[in-house]
Amino acid sequence: MTQDHELFMLWFAEPLRALEKMPSGQGGFVALATACSLYERYAKASLSKRGMAADRPNLIGQLGIDFSVDGATADAFWAVIRDGILHQAMPVQKKRSAPLPRWAFHHNYPVMSLEEINGEQFLKVQPWKFMDRVLELWEANFSLLGTSGSFPWATIGPVPA
Repeated sequence: MTQDHELFMLWFAEPLRALEKMPSGQGGFVALATACSLYERYAKASLSKRGMAADRPNLIGQLGIDFSVDGATADAFWAVIRDGILHQAMPVQKKRSAPLPRWAFHHNYPVMSLEEINGEQFLKVQPWKFMDRVLELWEANFSLLGTSGSFPWATIGPVPA
């Protein structure tokens, strides 16, 4: 195991698994926020490796591919969950430019699905399944971890004298 992989396990995978053990899903928001950050790093690295811009349309397209969901579901997840949780610690419920689906979390939901219920759009999310998939993507593509020039992977050690 490389030092990068060991640190990834210590800093992210193991703490996320510990959050999952909390009663009644109490760690779900923190796990989902962390998994969103880790997914964005993964998606940007994956797109960059293929010579593609890491812009919003491509990131949403990558999300659709990685989670086997259609474009509308991926777009709703990015707008409601990713943007909301990473900017204000809660999913977004309103935007000026367009209405957003309501959201709901439950342990019986699929990783993400966009459904119409009683005439309203709902984004259903299962935070732990999202987290699991993000960790799987990293395990399968770990060489991408250190590819960010703007956000290099940290190491542990003393400050040089």
